[in-house]
Amino acid sequence: MNVSPADVETIIKSEVPPAYRELLAGSGFPIQKVRELTRIRHGRVSAELVLIGLLFGGVPWLYGLLPHPLTFVVCFILNIRAFNCLAQMVHASDHGALVDNPDLNTRLGNICAYCLGYTRRGHRRAHLNHHFYLNTAADPDLIWGRPDEGSRELFRKWLRDLLLVSAIARFLQYSQSDRSTFSVAPWRTLTLSSLASNARGAWPIVAAQGVILAYYSIVLGPVYYLALYVLPIMTLYPAIIRMRSTVEHSFEAGYRPESSRDVWVVRSTRGYALERFILAPLGTQHHFEHHLFPTVPHYNLGKVQELLSQYSVPVPIVRSYLGFILQKINAERRSATSSGVV
Repeated sequence: MNVSPADVETIIKSEVPPAYRELLAGSGFPIQKVRELTRIRHGRVSAELVLIGLLFGGVPWLYGLLPHPLTFVVCFILNIRAFNCLAQMVHASDHGALVDNPDLNTRLGNICAYCLGYTRRGHRRAHLNHHFYLNTAADPDLIWGRPDEGSRELFRKWLRDLLLVSAIARFLQYSQSDRSTFSVAPWRTLTLSSLASNARGAWPIVAAQGVILAYYSIVLGPVYYLALYVLPIMTLYPAIIRMRSTVEHSFEAGYRPESSRDVWVVRSTRGYALERFILAPLGTQHHFEHHLFPTVPHYNLGKVQELLSQYSVPVPIVRSYLGFILQKINAERRSATSSGVV
């Protein structure tokens, strides 16, 4: 991937609000160094893809070797990690940061997306709009919650996640690829024609899931495809995406933006080792750095954080995903108590 300093500056101007642009400019931050960090390390990518494949294919073998309720839980969690790793590969492909060859970048992104139940093209359209319209009415990621939502609404929507509603909504949103007709909520205008179009476009997903079903059937049996693969990807996986989105983009309790420019809220998360392993593998925790410089591959985002620190550019960062949610709940309780609301 060949990204010039001018390209980086263009991305910053189109996605980052003036306050951060001025902060970067005033600090003397070396944009040219970011170009160096956009270089793709194909050996690293190849190793990650192989490890994801081993994890992906090893889960049913693990349960087959050690059939036990505890092993089932472990396998369930390992598949959640695999889904998050695959999503990070799709994400890298969206930004052209998976491999240098554009055609192979798209093909690999598609394969990973099909395993997750959607197309890379539809995901890319939604994700790029998320960057351009962050926390506004045009942000497709509002499917994972508005930035001003409280913890009660979060728990209510977690219930929707566990009842498959969010997985279906995500499929419908990612089934779109036409920029001119893209909708953040396509389920509101569903027609027989649009459903038929979605069904026709889903054949690669069906084929990929058929291969995965066949693999599980050979190793364990078809019921375990439903129990260890379909169930987590349709329930707990969307709930985890919602949790990350809340931590990365929601307003803190009591925050009220004074203008449309103040809705650009992005934060990174240090995350405990177990959180990073399950919820945020492959550099997912460096979310602020990614929104500043989206063409930088995930394995170089830690270096971006170091560079920002070196030039005294503050990085909004919280200690833990779960910790942020608990702090949000406590802050809301204190606010309700101080205002006399029970």
